[in-house]
Amino acid sequence: MAEMNTLPTVTAKNYFDPDIEMAYMGSTQVKNFMRCEAAELARLKGEYRSAATTAMLVGSYVDAHFEGSLDVFQAQHPELFKRDGTLKAEFSHANDIISRMEADELYSLLMSGQKQVIRTGEIAGVPFKVKIDSLLDGNTCAEIVRRFPETASVMGLCDGAIVDQKVMRDLEDVWDGTERAYVPFWRAWGYDVQGAIYQAVEGHLWPFLLAVGTKEDEPDLQALHIRDEVLAPKLAEIEDAVPRFQAIKAGREAPRRCEHCAYCRATRKLTRIIDAEELEAPYGEAED
Repeated sequence: MAEMNTLPTVTAKNYFDPDIEMAYMGSTQVKNFMRCEAAELARLKGEYRSAATTAMLVGSYVDAHFEGSLDVFQAQHPELFKRDGTLKAEFSHANDIISRMEADELYSLLMSGQKQVIRTGEIAGVPFKVKIDSLLDGNTCAEIVRRFPETASVMGLCDGAIVDQKVMRDLEDVWDGTERAYVPFWRAWGYDVQGAIYQAVEGHLWPFLLAVGTKEDEPDLQALHIRDEVLAPKLAEIEDAVPRFQAIKAGREAPRRCEHCAYCRATRKLTRIIDAEELEAPYGEAED
């Protein structure tokens, strides 16, 4: 294992560069490896790229606004615009979501911290990198409690807080094929995994908060706290898993295929004929 001081320095400019992605683990990598090791390794090696969906671009559009890089984002994504140069409907609505967020006092305070703070560290001996959307200091936490006393149970005794912004379709539960049940969206999308990693790499057990806006016709907002009692066992799970993920990246272990994701479907080679009753779709969505 390379020592941390021999690894390349992570900056905002190179954060997603292939060599940085291979040198450091990140929360997105961990979540992807947990879903399908083969697909994530192919992505990291540049052998597979899933197309960016409109939903993903809307989220990135809102993130770019709060980062102060919206002009650059728009220049890099001409597909946001119609032929007449105006924004397509989905991205015009993204501006409505932004306006809704900025009009809310608590939401604005949560997003008022240091923006896009990069931290590096180790979990289970594996180098990690994180980029925090809004890192709040103790004074801001105290101001939030002063203005909104009902937040004291979360913010009252902390010297800081970690805030991650999310743009979701809605706040409803999501079908989880593994559990064969509807689960809270934050668990379905692995935001508890992300929170555990952010806390560990940042180095403080500060509250991990989600500042959420929805894409509904009338955008909804929510401020969510994922409790430490939820994050602690998730960190233990991560500590058990990431040495293997690192070994896969280094070529010391072969990745497993999930046989259900888009990558596995695209690369499947038939080797046998199965009984029709063996066919299952454990990750399929439930019918309405």
